[in-house]
Amino acid sequence: MSRREDGRPTSGAAAAAADALHLAGSGAFALEVAEWARDGGWSVAALIELVDLSRVGTAVGGVPVIAPSPTPPGALAVVAMGGPRQQRWMPLGEGGWGAGTIVHPAAHVSPTASLGEGCVVAPGAVIGAETVIDAHTLISRGALIGHHCRVGRFVSLMPGVNVGGHTTIGERTTVGMGAVIVNGTAIGADATVAAAALVLRDIPDGTRVQGLPAREYAR
Repeated sequence: MSRREDGRPTSGAAAAAADALHLAGSGAFALEVAEWARDGGWSVAALIELVDLSRVGTAVGGVPVIAPSPTPPGALAVVAMGGPRQQRWMPLGEGGWGAGTIVHPAAHVSPTASLGEGCVVAPGAVIGAETVIDAHTLISRGALIGHHCRVGRFVSLMPGVNVGGHTTIGERTTVGMGAVIVNGTAIGADATVAAAALVLRDIPDGTRVQGLPAREYAR
């Protein structure tokens, strides 16, 4: 089956339900992502509960909560939970779920940028020219990513992050609220940048940094 860049089928039986999206999670953040999805033209079919299965069969904000399996034919999902995004997606990908992509209409994505499947781009986010965002990455409210950046899979960029041009961020890394990363910096995989940190130099894989300027505090 072929799919558009936002993950919606272009042909076949699943195309009839192409505007329906499932969100992994049933907490407050999932409700917020549901609003972004609707603003972006999706209907939200259900919330997928991965942790507390006692919530299955209930409804949150009027949206039914379902189990991750069985997978509806042609169904699309997006991670709308905190914590490690790869761990959240794995049971869905392995269970046959397809990945949708949410881009809020109040975000600006350069026409020369690219987004992988499963990404969430929140209101007020800006993604610059020639920047590549890999699959299942969260670009939260008001996050700014400069030109010619490369952001790996399963990254979480929290509200108000400012990433300078020609920066690379490795997969599964989290950058906290309001952090600033200067132009040309390389941040490794599985790293953590604390909220409001100022990153002036490269950060190795698996390193945690905080402060002004950012310094390592644990590995």
